[in-house]
Amino acid sequence: MSVMSRFSLHSNQRAQRGDTIVEVLISIAIVSLILGGAYITTNNSLRSTRAAEERTTALKLVQGQLELIKSMMASSAGAAALTSAPPMFCVVPNTIAGAQPSTPSSSSANCKVSSGGVPTTVEPIYNLQVSQSGNLFTVTNKWDSVVNNGQDNVQMTYRVYQQ
Repeated sequence: MSVMSRFSLHSNQRAQRGDTIVEVLISIAIVSLILGGAYITTNNSLRSTRAAEERTTALKLVQGQLELIKSMMASSAGAAALTSAPPMFCVVPNTIAGAQPSTPSSSSANCKVSSGGVPTTVEPIYNLQVSQSGNLFTVTNKWDSVVNNGQDNVQMTYRVYQQ
């Protein structure tokens, strides 16, 4: 082999050794941007899903309160208990078979319930509150929102028609 061919063979091997540091840094930056975008999208999706689950649970708890109010209004003892209830209260089902639900004060721990409707002190805590104006009952459920770092709420009303 001549000197010239050895020199060109040697320089070709040097040029084909690998990527430069700039190329590697650019590729790392591109991969980081893609992964960062995927993380943000996934995190937002999970938070939205969690918020929807909490809202659904809160709505079911409010509907449960309304059902308890309806059942109390069907009996004379329950209706009397509701008419003498404080301005703000929640309805707690009595565990004794056949007994009517009781109506404790809204400051009671019974109004701070878990997703299963059981009194709790563990997050998430749903704060149930019923207010009554004549024959109109308004049930409000408030809880700490996972999405906007504040409070969220659900509210429903029920009008009792008496005959």
